[in-house]
Amino acid sequence: MSLSIEYGPEKKGVGRPRDGDPEETRKEILRAAERAFAASGFSGATTRQIAGEARVNVATLHYHFGGKLGLYRSVLADVALGDLPALPEAGSSSDRLRRLIGAVFDFTAKRVSLPRLSLLDDLTGPVEGAPELRIEDRRVGLMSSALRPGRHAGAAEKGGPVLPPDLAARLIVGMIDLALADPPRKEAQGGGWDLGTVRESVVEASLRIAGAA
Repeated sequence: MSLSIEYGPEKKGVGRPRDGDPEETRKEILRAAERAFAASGFSGATTRQIAGEARVNVATLHYHFGGKLGLYRSVLADVALGDLPALPEAGSSSDRLRRLIGAVFDFTAKRVSLPRLSLLDDLTGPVEGAPELRIEDRRVGLMSSALRPGRHAGAAEKGGPVLPPDLAARLIVGMIDLALADPPRKEAQGGGWDLGTVRESVVEASLRIAGAA
C-alpha cells in the first residue's frame, strides 16, 4: 500500500490530549509518525509535519517522546510488536525452515509499515550522532537462530554454499521486506499481484540463500 500524508487544518485546543487522555494523544502521534517515517524516512519526515497530522503542537510531541529521535525509536519498536512465530519442531530440516520463512512473511504482511520502515532504516543506517538509535530486528534474530548449526541441517544435506547465519537471516528478512514494501506499484506494473504467489517465490528464494534448496 502506497503511503501518503495529508494534513488538515489545525483544530482549536491544539496540543492538548483528546478528552484529557495523554495516552490517546501519544498513540495518535505514533500513528502519524509511523506514516511519515514510512513515507519519507527519518531524515525526510519532520516533527512539524507529524505534529500537524496528529493535530497537536510540536511541544506536545517533545513532551511525550523527547524529540524526533525518541519518536523514531518508539515507532520502530511499535510497528514490530507481537509474538513472533515459533521455531517449527516437526518434519525435515528443510520443511521446518520453509514453514518458518512463510510464517515470518505472514507476520510482516500483517504490519503494513514494517517492511518499508525496516528497509529505510537499513539503507540510511544509524543517524549521525545517535548510533544507538537502531533497534535490532527480532525477525532477523529468529531466522538467524533457526539457521545456526544444530537447528537447521538442510544446507549441509543439500551440499549447497552456506552463508553465515546472521548474514543469511538479514538477506532473507530483507527479501521479505522488499516483496511487501509497495504492493500497489507491483500490481500496476505487472497487471496483478497475488500475495500467495509472492509468498511462495520469497520462500523458495530464501531456501536457496540458506543453501537448503
